[in-house]
Amino acid sequence: MKLSEQVRWLWTQSDAWVEQGLISQDQAQRIRGLYPAPKATLPWGMIIFSSLGAITAGLGVILLLAYNWQAIPKFAKLAIILGSLAGLHASGLWLWTRGDGRRPVGEAVCLFGTMLFGAGIWLVAQIYHIDEHYPNGFLIWGLGALALAWAMPSLAQGFLAAAVLCAWGCTEGWGFNHALHVAPLLLLAGVGSLAWKQRSPLLLGVVLAAFALNLLANISAVSEHLLLRTLLGFAVLFVAVGLLNQRRGWFSESVPVWNFFGWFGFLVCLYLLTFPDITSHLLGSSHTEFRSEPVQAVYEWLPVVLALGAWGAVAWPWRPGTPSATRPQDCRFEYVLLPLTVILAQVLAVAGLGGVKWEVAGVFNLVFLAVAAAWMARGCREGELRPTVLGSLLLAALTAARYFDLFESLALRGVIFLTVGGLLFAEGILFRRARQRVQPKEVSL
Repeated sequence: MKLSEQVRWLWTQSDAWVEQGLISQDQAQRIRGLYPAPKATLPWGMIIFSSLGAITAGLGVILLLAYNWQAIPKFAKLAIILGSLAGLHASGLWLWTRGDGRRPVGEAVCLFGTMLFGAGIWLVAQIYHIDEHYPNGFLIWGLGALALAWAMPSLAQGFLAAAVLCAWGCTEGWGFNHALHVAPLLLLAGVGSLAWKQRSPLLLGVVLAAFALNLLANISAVSEHLLLRTLLGFAVLFVAVGLLNQRRGWFSESVPVWNFFGWFGFLVCLYLLTFPDITSHLLGSSHTEFRSEPVQAVYEWLPVVLALGAWGAVAWPWRPGTPSATRPQDCRFEYVLLPLTVILAQVLAVAGLGGVKWEVAGVFNLVFLAVAAAWMARGCREGELRPTVLGSLLLAALTAARYFDLFESLALRGVIFLTVGGLLFAEGILFRRARQRVQPKEVSL
């Protein structure tokens, strides 16, 4: 049972104990004072199904209008669009302000209206034969959803705004080879700040995913040779932001989200850099001419500066002269590897040493192996299943990759696989012993 459920049960039972004469009202209040009041939870089931129903109904209306669109007069078309938008948003906001059980219904009706707003943009353009750059329609639609998300405020509108603004940036980058540098910033500032204000980890996860997609679209339009280094810098930045959130309690519910996107992005980029051909292509000396362009220089250096600045804030409590009692207890070996990997990739790219291939890729192989070993060691030492499994998967992935491009001799392949198998077998024994040490303590608690 979760803590919030336990507190809610205690508050309910304390009233029953007072009625039965087991405790006094004063004693019940003092017991409740020892625990925080249970927070009201959002009716997610109703919100999700109402939103899905609104989206489905919106698509149905759009298809129905599209089927009969040519037979409707121009003025009637415009009246249908504007009338539907006004009616849906007015009724939705009325239900929203009533509160109680009608609030999610009002949110769903407003979401339906925002869906029709997006369809209405292209319908009006079709009515008056407006020949416009079509990604601008996504921008207008996304800004409308974002404005309503802040005005209500509404998480469902925030999800829609993130998706539409992401479509705006991606269509420009991949469809027209035009980098929209403001698109990732708009997602973070507009929708990300809403997620922060509403304390919604789910909306934050959607924002970070949309941010990564927009970043990929922009880099593909600017220079593909910046791809891994830019993503690597932001991934390392995300892990640092998660640590700072955890320490200072700004938005503690977001820590798993920052960690997921940060570690996932870091491991994917690091794994790709273990391949010599990829390292040579993206960090080689033949691709240094783009550094003279200001925009490309920003994508090359800004993620590195932000990541190292954030990790400087993480490491600040360990500066010389700081009392040991005030230092956080979350220092781990793998954290040191994150900023060092960013520095290593940047130095190799600037120096043009990526073309050395195996000598450079071998360093990234060692870093990847160090992360796997650190997680395996921590899992076996503390009896934690997740780092043990993740470290083992990383080791298996690295071994499988090198099987095809490094270990050409069958004898050498056999030795490597025997070694890795022996390590995994020993890891299982050590993990079992660690769990046996930890479990008696858990029972005693």
